Amino acid sequence: LIPAFTGTIFICNPATGEFVELPPGSPSLLREHRVAFGFDPWSGTYKVARHFIRSYRDTTTAQMDDGEEGGTTTSREYSCGHEILTFGGDVGKEEAWVWKATVDPPYPIKARTPICLPGVFFWSALKSMVLPAKVISNVILRFSLLDETFTVHPNPPCSEYLGRNDSLSALGGKLCYIHSTSPWDNSIWLAEDGSNLAWSLCRRVCLPIPRMLLAFACASTDRDKIFISVDACILLRCDLRDGSLEEIINMPRDMLYDLRNGRKINIGALFVAHYMVPYVESLLRIRPSR
Repeated sequence: LIPAFTGTIFICNPATGEFVELPPGSPSLLREHRVAFGFDPWSGTYKVARHFIRSYRDTTTAQMDDGEEGGTTTSREYSCGHEILTFGGDVGKEEAWVWKATVDPPYPIKARTPICLPGVFFWSALKSMVLPAKVISNVILRFSLLDETFTVHPNPPCSEYLGRNDSLSALGGKLCYIHSTSPWDNSIWLAEDGSNLAWSLCRRVCLPIPRMLLAFACASTDRDKIFISVDACILLRCDLRDGSLEEIINMPRDMLYDLRNGRKINIGALFVAHYMVPYVESLLRIRPSR
């Protein structure tokens, strides 16, 4: 799934060579939308979920200090929507490639990568905010593809909000939270799915190089190991049994691009980010049969 900044959404299947633009969804006031893509095991179909903003309003409230006015605070409230698009499996032509509205999310969803596990999407959402852009708290929204409803769950105890240096991921079929306490140190938390997310600390990891912005985790085929991308440049493999780290590739230095004219180059110091995505090969055709 490739969402563009302009609002257009593409789906690519490398196995079939398809690169398809999805139909436009409901308009979003701020031209911002959040999207997720995953497999629904109950219906045997693939689903794309999309969050959008209908409207928002700012409310200014006077603060009282010992009975006297002590300034004002401004809070922002959003009206948000959520819709899904289904394809694959036995879905009929009248249902395929049509956005269908679901219940509205209880809180606006943040511009962070959602986590897609079989039958479930996890989003980081903004529970409350006081302007100018001071985040008070975040929550985790769990969207079930079975009954298409949201449930609200707390962040792990390490942090009340998903900071700019933290990230969500998936590990061994569980929701994973990477909390970066310093440029070198990261703690990996796992959540047991159920009526409530039960968080537990899995491992503390000390990076061999300091991260500037983000250490992002991605599951591997080995349940005891994960990949960690540091600032979308250095790819490491972490053994969760002892916290040891192995460098897989320094992408600016070692990754070569084939220009298809007999030349190969690396990006060197150019600003390019390499993102990791889980991939399972499938011969499913994206476009519905005519």
